[in-house]
Amino acid sequence: MTIAGEFQPGLSVADEIARIDDLVQQAGSFPVKDAESLVEFMAVEQQFTGNSNQYYSVANSLLNQVIESKQGIPITIALVYLAVVERLDNGMTARGISFPGHFLLRVELDGREQLIDPFGGRLVERSECYEILSGLYGQEVEPNERFFNNADSPQILRRVLENLKVIHSQSGDANVVLTCLDYQLMLFPEDDELLQQQQNLLDHLRENEGDHYSESPRLH
Repeated sequence: MTIAGEFQPGLSVADEIARIDDLVQQAGSFPVKDAESLVEFMAVEQQFTGNSNQYYSVANSLLNQVIESKQGIPITIALVYLAVVERLDNGMTARGISFPGHFLLRVELDGREQLIDPFGGRLVERSECYEILSGLYGQEVEPNERFFNNADSPQILRRVLENLKVIHSQSGDANVVLTCLDYQLMLFPEDDELLQQQQNLLDHLRENEGDHYSESPRLH
């Protein structure tokens, strides 16, 4: 929610946290007790779903707007799921998965692991995840266990910022792209790729004042 506040001056983060707490209370009353009931509550009862029609809207990357519209991209919908599970305190745990191009969730309860595709609002098997990835890249993808690595908080924040960076680079808003890079470098100050991106953009702006900066990877 902090990122949403940085890009929306005047946003009350405390009010938005209260909205999440209200959602958690509803989840407890539902009740959400395992991965199946979590998906039923979030995707069916609350109708959180992927925003396929306006996939590249800035709103999809701002958590308060995702909670308001109940639509977003994989990682922001996953963050709502994570917030609910973390606050329920019912023995169930959830971790984000940095699956390429399509953020996923790993839910564990009593030693049992299940995977959730928050964007699609469904439980998935690993084979289905590879099918999603093959569809994104237009060719069959070789299985790789590292695709299912957990994402810690800095990695998740970096990925959210990356999506915002992509959106604003497409619109040519170099100042916001630089802001995203600044925040990413706060998280990963020695990351050579981020440092090079920052330097390239600064050089480009100095040499071509008024030009637009753009790139077009997919949000995840």
